[in-house]
Amino acid sequence: MRRTVAVGVDGSPESLAAAHWAAREAVRRRVPLRLVNAAAPPPGLVAPADPHPAPVNEDWSPYTAAADLRRAHPAAEISVEQVVGQALPVLFAAADEAALLVLGSRAVSATAGFLLGSVPLTVVGQAPVPVVLVRAEGAGGASGAGEGSEVSGSGDGGDVVLGLDLARPSDHVLEFAFDAAAHRSATLRVVHGWNAPLPYGLGAANSDPDARAALQAHETGALADALAPWREKYPRVHVIGETIVGAADRHLLSASADAALLVIGRRPRGTRLSAHLGSTSHSVLHHAVVPVAVVPHE
Repeated sequence: MRRTVAVGVDGSPESLAAAHWAAREAVRRRVPLRLVNAAAPPPGLVAPADPHPAPVNEDWSPYTAAADLRRAHPAAEISVEQVVGQALPVLFAAADEAALLVLGSRAVSATAGFLLGSVPLTVVGQAPVPVVLVRAEGAGGASGAGEGSEVSGSGDGGDVVLGLDLARPSDHVLEFAFDAAAHRSATLRVVHGWNAPLPYGLGAANSDPDARAALQAHETGALADALAPWREKYPRVHVIGETIVGAADRHLLSASADAALLVIGRRPRGTRLSAHLGSTSHSVLHHAVVPVAVVPHE
């Protein structure tokens, strides 16, 4: 049951852009694609027992969307699951049965990145599987809603960029990033941000060239050691490791501007009642202009 790609759809341009991205991803992975739609029952009515309830918005149907996707992506195996209920529990249930969950997020502008509502933010912060956020094209581009339409950073070209925290490296995050690069025959750029440990401090590291060089060499070596077993496991993936001083978010955003996918990790925290994301994740999710994969890990 977990070898599927699931995508939440509601008829919005961003959700349909996400559906096209998810269809391409499912074809790359050679797994089925499941369109998931949470349909609210009409006021005063009990949720119907019909497994295929009529959509609340009669101008749009996930079944019509599935037909459009099949025409645009004939190699994709596509099914539809329309459930009467609230979006959060429906999406969490879909995540429990999928290997990957894809959601759409509206772009404020072509450069401002994602506008995250409470539903996608909570799902990203609490889902048990990787979640990919895909934005519809911003100002000056296609909406991503039409048949075969493209989205910004659609994932068919460019590098895969991984933000890696060497203080808490995760095999789950590394494997996801290497696998994504392998499926795309793409270069994997691994960005590690670090700060000078006490008693050096950033001031000492910046003012003493020898100290800075020694610290940089240490971090570069640590990154190489962390990547070594994965280079061996994925010998065809070209890997570029980058170590930078300071917070990683700005460097990740710059490195991923023309990327196919940006990958970051998330440690599980709290409960499904609220989202818990670190400052770097928040910054990346709100300002990235390419699809972002958030991978949970211990």
